[in-house]
Amino acid sequence: MDINGIFSEAFWYIAPILVTMTTALAGAINQRFHIASGTVKQVISWITGSVLSVGAWFLGFIGFGEPVWLGVVCLCTVVGLSSNGFYDIAFIRNFINTWFTKLDKTKELH
Repeated sequence: MDINGIFSEAFWYIAPILVTMTTALAGAINQRFHIASGTVKQVISWITGSVLSVGAWFLGFIGFGEPVWLGVVCLCTVVGLSSNGFYDIAFIRNFINTWFTKLDKTKELH
């Protein structure tokens, strides 16, 4: 299992596009149905981001390393975190890059 293949340059290219689409679409849904609750707004954003992420993979806009299901889950998570305003894409990417750097150093020791 090569998890590094999941976070390719294509991943980091498509994620901000999906975040923008998620924010716009979830905002339109919230406005259309006059949703005022912050929790409900976040749930709608998570669902919208997940649907768009799975759709992007299904339509072939992004490919993943193995296992594919993990790539889709990671994309859904990154899009959800960013579109809800918890973290920005750059912060998430830096966090993941430092995580993989630690994994690579551990492999070198063995």
